[in-house]
Amino acid sequence: MNPRRGRCIKKRMAPEEKDFISAGSPEEVGGAGDYAARETVIAGEDALPGETGIIRRQEDETLDSLACSGLYVLQKKQGYRYSLDAYLLSAFVDEAPGSEVVDVGSGSGVLSILLAAVKDHRVTGVEVQHDMAEMSQRSVELAGLQDRVRIVHADVREYRGQRFDAVVTNPPYRPLSTGRISRDQGRAMARHEISLDLETLLACSYELLKPGGRFYLVYPAWRLPDLIVTMRAGRIEPKRAKFVHSTPSSSAEIVLVSGLKDGGKELKVCSPFFVFARQGVYTKEMESVFRALKLPKSH
Repeated sequence: MNPRRGRCIKKRMAPEEKDFISAGSPEEVGGAGDYAARETVIAGEDALPGETGIIRRQEDETLDSLACSGLYVLQKKQGYRYSLDAYLLSAFVDEAPGSEVVDVGSGSGVLSILLAAVKDHRVTGVEVQHDMAEMSQRSVELAGLQDRVRIVHADVREYRGQRFDAVVTNPPYRPLSTGRISRDQGRAMARHEISLDLETLLACSYELLKPGGRFYLVYPAWRLPDLIVTMRAGRIEPKRAKFVHSTPSSSAEIVLVSGLKDGGKELKVCSPFFVFARQGVYTKEMESVFRALKLPKSH
């Protein structure tokens, strides 16, 4: 097996309807429950063939195939593991090929890899956790994307780099005063605003964007009022919003939002997006996201 970059292809899995804002460890979600990753394709090999040499997999990691031909990502066995929101956010990003994009809180690097391999963006991933940054760098090398993806181990509050065409982020979404904080550090930092709250995220994003640059994120629908208020206070005007529902009969669970640095006041609320047509069956629109990271034009 030689993992390589490629286009998205159709997934063939037995999905479950569940909270897709985040996923737990393989043991917690039970194999197919971690349905954004297809399957753990290598669990017992430490040496993996990359395009520039041998890539090492650590004992606490799995190598999971994405829903894209030849693309793989290393993930921690325990702690936060990406879910459908990574595909949805990647599909929602509307930037020209070759655009300079920064992935704030890049984690396992799944967003950076998808955007670079499928949409031909040049991506800088900024990740505060050293072990996650090091692991994601190995995933980038495994995919042969070193010419398009750069992983930086840094706190975004202290990161000083170039200005970007777009900021993309799947940030921690729970205020410290809500919910139970996980004992797993990686999972806790991915879910709770431990090292990065919404106000700080918007302030940092404003500084990272070029004039007229765009901001993209995925967020829980229940926090949309906080998000819009904070975006406007941070001078990133909300311009487009799409609610994502598990099924046509369910309420929205997450929302995809884009904003424009110093933009004028005009928000387009797109038609809703449904993940499942019925129990265990993805909608045609979700299949299109898997195939090519594209949303319908009406979206």
